[in-house]
Amino acid sequence: MDWSSLIPNLAEMYKLFVEQHQLFLENWWATFSVSIVGSLGAIIFALFVSILSLRIKLFEIVMEPVVAISQSFPLQAITPIILIFLGVGFFTKTFIAFLIAFFPIYGACITAIKTTPENLIGFAKIYRSSFFQEVYFVRLPYALPAIISSAKVGFTLAVLGAVIAEFMQPNTGIGRLILIAQSQYQMQVLYICILLLILQGLTVYISLSRIEKYFITKGGFNNE
Repeated sequence: MDWSSLIPNLAEMYKLFVEQHQLFLENWWATFSVSIVGSLGAIIFALFVSILSLRIKLFEIVMEPVVAISQSFPLQAITPIILIFLGVGFFTKTFIAFLIAFFPIYGACITAIKTTPENLIGFAKIYRSSFFQEVYFVRLPYALPAIISSAKVGFTLAVLGAVIAEFMQPNTGIGRLILIAQSQYQMQVLYICILLLILQGLTVYISLSRIEKYFITKGGFNNE
């Protein structure tokens, strides 16, 4: 085996990307759109469930074993079952990305919202704030840095879910290109796909870090 073929050739990668840029960008966009919709859905639903768990103690008790079970085995293992039940398409891929990202985000959100300092909760009670006012004006601002941090992790997991879904349903996306490149031993295509995923992850991570920094330093949401 020629091990030199495993070493990335930047010149060939650049030439191949220029020649086939439309193919790469179309498949990258398919993966990115699934990842971003899945992660956004996971963040919104995790916040909703966290607030509901805070309001209804029984709901939190029910969610605890569900979260524990979700972390006891890789959720990727049930991807084929989801495909059988929901069929193929954008919604199914998005749901898989959502499912893989949801539980870690929920764990971070509920912990951050519940650990709001008692002195801040006391101020809300002094002003006779309702539950939703307390959540909106006190708990969420305090928990915001943790929520954004969980979003960073959630997006990464959503990308993982999207690519796995594309392995199972290889009609479009970076996962499809990886499968084709793997079957044909096209190492440069594999490296381009990996590079696109890395650049995508770094871009989202840096963007979320800037948003987090803005809210902490300029938005008045410092939880110290």
